[in-house]
Amino acid sequence: MKAKFVLITLLFTFLSCNKSKIHDDFDSSFDNNRWDATDVRVFEFENTQSEAVCDLKLHFGHISGFQFKEVPLEVEITSPDGKSEVLPVAMKLIDESGKDIGDCTGDICDVFQTIKTFQNLEKGKYKVAVKSKFTGPYLPNVLGVGIVVEKQK
Repeated sequence: MKAKFVLITLLFTFLSCNKSKIHDDFDSSFDNNRWDATDVRVFEFENTQSEAVCDLKLHFGHISGFQFKEVPLEVEITSPDGKSEVLPVAMKLIDESGKDIGDCTGDICDVFQTIKTFQNLEKGKYKVAVKSKFTGPYLPNVLGVGIVVEKQK
């Protein structure tokens, strides 16, 4: 009986840990792990209640040993009131010593970087468009890109 209680308590603890996440979306549909220069990835979410301070994080998945220290991106955020804001983002992937910054398992790495903090995340529908500003015809070794919106703790 005591073991069941401990398991149930642990289960509720783990389930309640992600209550700070408002939205989490990741797009991994990149042909041949290439992000074409003309390809824009769009994420939409609806915030159902006004929230206090929230972070918008960019999630970038790549193959370990990425050949660039950072990737130039552009993020356009459209708020429920229709106003748009364009943010240039330098997604840092490798530190000064040459090590991957992200959480790497095998040859897959995931990097999260806060790109905007909302002092008050209003109710309504948001649209976040992410595009690569890489100078070549495509950015290689990309496994996916996404967004995470979460309440600050």
